[in-house]
Amino acid sequence: GVKKKVGYDAGDFEQTKEDDKQSTDASEDESGNGNGLDPNATNHPNLEMVARRTHRNLRSSSSTNNPPQCTPHQLSILKKQLPPDDCMEFASKPHSQRCSFTYATQCPNTSGWIGEHYKQRLLHAASNNDNNNNSHQDPSFVGVFVGCNKGLDAVDALRMGSGDPFFNRGSWKDAMSIVNNDTNATTMALKGACHQHYVGLQFPLPLDGGIIPSRVYCIEPMPAMHRALSSSATKLGYDTRGLTVTHAALSKSDGMIAFPDIDPVDVTSEHTSIQDCYNEEGLSLSRKMKKKKKECVDVPMYSLDTYVSKYIMNDDDEEEEDMIIDYLNVDVEGYDGDVLLGARSTLRRVRYLEFEYNWMGSWRKQKLSHFIDLLDSEYGFTCYWPGINNSIWRITGCWLDHYDLHFWSNVACINRNLDSANDIAQRMEMLFLETLESGNK
Repeated sequence: GVKKKVGYDAGDFEQTKEDDKQSTDASEDESGNGNGLDPNATNHPNLEMVARRTHRNLRSSSSTNNPPQCTPHQLSILKKQLPPDDCMEFASKPHSQRCSFTYATQCPNTSGWIGEHYKQRLLHAASNNDNNNNSHQDPSFVGVFVGCNKGLDAVDALRMGSGDPFFNRGSWKDAMSIVNNDTNATTMALKGACHQHYVGLQFPLPLDGGIIPSRVYCIEPMPAMHRALSSSATKLGYDTRGLTVTHAALSKSDGMIAFPDIDPVDVTSEHTSIQDCYNEEGLSLSRKMKKKKKECVDVPMYSLDTYVSKYIMNDDDEEEEDMIIDYLNVDVEGYDGDVLLGARSTLRRVRYLEFEYNWMGSWRKQKLSHFIDLLDSEYGFTCYWPGINNSIWRITGCWLDHYDLHFWSNVACINRNLDSANDIAQRMEMLFLETLESGNK
């Protein structure tokens, strides 16, 4: 097999910058999608009861034990592969992105655990259909993307979960590239920071795979981006085949929050978010917005628990109480922690979770260690740094102090309390041990 390089330093960072320079199609970062808190927000007291009921219904009778603590030897390997040096040196300049776990997780490749799992799931569904096996209903797939941005990842997740070639990244890219703004047609620069716009990188469907009923919820607060997403979903017919686009912001409570409504041509090129409408004290910056010729508009804000109850759960279907969210992705430019804090009952039904960690928004006053402990002790999640080439480093039970330094990164977590997550959990842990072994030679 190919020998993987493990261990990330400034040399890798410089090479990444050079590669990005040579690839003009991937040179543009994704636009900002911040979420925040409204001073007049309200909470729902009934969610406490829902959380207890959900925990009772979803708790596995054979839930897995806590992951083992890393041994001193394993921690020493981890420290060599994800060294603290750059992180500590550039701690006061997080925007420099000079930290080992940033280098390692810039554009993670999850095919070794998520991709492989769903390939096997689709093949299994086809086998059941071929054998006319009606002894049990085929599994469904539910995905939730908080901060949907351009929708590329959400569409690919719908393709992966359903096995339906109807969902195609190329078709989505074409539909999103032209945004109708009243009577004017505006070309949108649809590029992903991690090459998501490359059609060849979409989920490869197995030739003999089946089709699984699937639905994905694409939640986007930026007004112009939401209009583009909604228009594209309708144009392609995705809105009638499982893709739901919602104009909303998610945080830890409910209320209203202002977001800048900018021209569609700018929405993918400017890092805009609620920080363009509020200062650090939460006060309106109407003068600033007027100067920038942008208008702030009020957007509904929900906790994730409220959103799931309002948009995903079917109150008339008792089976919905046991509904599993297969894939939850949170990417809200610095307010990811707030979204997780507003997901008390929802997280118990989530099989696989990904979120961003950085220095912006509410992360400025929040520590990653707190959320790793919370996800572990309260919800049964084991979290990892997801990397490239199937490299992956466990965080839960393998904590290193410099992980609390605020740098941009991705975190992937699997719910070990759900039996249906066992396959993914085993794949992730196996790859973690292989990553350590590769760095111990």
